[in-house]
Amino acid sequence: MKHLLILFSIFLLSSPLFGQSSECTRVQIGKMIKLGLSESEILEVCRNPTIKSENKPKPVVEESKPVVEEPKIKPIKYSDKLGIRSNEGNLSTSNELGNFLKGNLSTRFLNPPKVTDTRLYVGLGQVIYSILYTKFEGGDESLFSQPDFYKNTNIFIGIDNRLFDDNLHYISFSYSTFDRKINFKFRSDVTFNNVNYYTQYEIEVNSNLELMTLEYIHHLSETFLLGISYNTTSLKNSYKYDNQWWNSETKSSSGLNSGSSKYESKHDYTYQTVRLQKVTDNLRFDFVYLPEVTSKENYSGDYTGESTTGFGRFLGLNVTKLDYKNDISFGYYKENENTDTYDSENVLYRFGYIFEYDSDLVFKGIISHNKSEGITDSVNPYTSIYIDGTVLFVYDLNTFSINYLYINNKHEDLGDSSDKYRTDEQFVNIINLGFITNL
Repeated sequence: MKHLLILFSIFLLSSPLFGQSSECTRVQIGKMIKLGLSESEILEVCRNPTIKSENKPKPVVEESKPVVEEPKIKPIKYSDKLGIRSNEGNLSTSNELGNFLKGNLSTRFLNPPKVTDTRLYVGLGQVIYSILYTKFEGGDESLFSQPDFYKNTNIFIGIDNRLFDDNLHYISFSYSTFDRKINFKFRSDVTFNNVNYYTQYEIEVNSNLELMTLEYIHHLSETFLLGISYNTTSLKNSYKYDNQWWNSETKSSSGLNSGSSKYESKHDYTYQTVRLQKVTDNLRFDFVYLPEVTSKENYSGDYTGESTTGFGRFLGLNVTKLDYKNDISFGYYKENENTDTYDSENVLYRFGYIFEYDSDLVFKGIISHNKSEGITDSVNPYTSIYIDGTVLFVYDLNTFSINYLYINNKHEDLGDSSDKYRTDEQFVNIINLGFITNL
């Protein structure tokens, strides 16, 4: 009877109606009774059962997410305003009548390859028309014109390569050659045995100019580029002089010896260039510096002497105001006079405009005004105007360019007797064609 009461009480206590729970079955309770467990002991065991391992709650397994691999090529961190917008490149152009543009793959801006690792540049330039006006007798009424006095063909090839995927470090190499022919006339006064004469010269100059540049661009930060280049120049000139003596009073042949002479010269020199580019808000600053360059080599041929060539210290800053599709720039450049080479002092002001019609069509226009002066008598001051227009268009990932360059040099009147036979004005028109492809 006692055992029945125990079973009945455990059953009531373990019923859900009383908020209790038990894992003990009647068979298990019966076994505990046979073992002699008391009522309180049986209740204690059944109220706090030992949880078997198979009845333990299973851990919640979260749904596995796909593993996203990091891209092998990290995105480049740079301002979109660094370099020139679009994949246009900037073929090197050289002033055939002086050191107007000093640079290599990019004469005005640093231009890192942002889209592809390697680019190839090819360019061809040709003088299409030139004319020279010279004073022979003094006064504007006696100007002597010489059409096509200046002829030139130039070839340009360059390549640049981005060194790493996560920055704009790159290295570039360029080579250009210029084959030039200049023909002009001038006069000089001579007094011999108390008789006044003038000598008329016709000069023909054939020259070959080779330029090579190796440049490294370092990506200092997202808005800062540094460029250092090593440049070599090789210039070979061949001169031919034909002279004729005339009596200044009778305007007839003087009877004095006339003839011709020839000589050659060669100039090789190297120089370094430092360029910086910094972007701040909507402004881009391009800075360039070249040290003074002088080369000395002996002439070979009929005339012996010492040849010097090169240019003075060159320093410039170009500031560009950046807009969505319109960029406007203003530049100031100064070249100090190099008295060893009779190279004049130059001050250059440049105004530029870039219009981007779309990503495949870009127009670039530049107008420059250069004032050339000298502190020595051997330098003839002059003023130059340059108009440089380029259209670039992209077709099938290749960029084509058409460039027109107009040069006007106006020499100043010195006002003395030796100035009456001087060169007065020059006009040169040049067409350059360019091709840029991604390798």
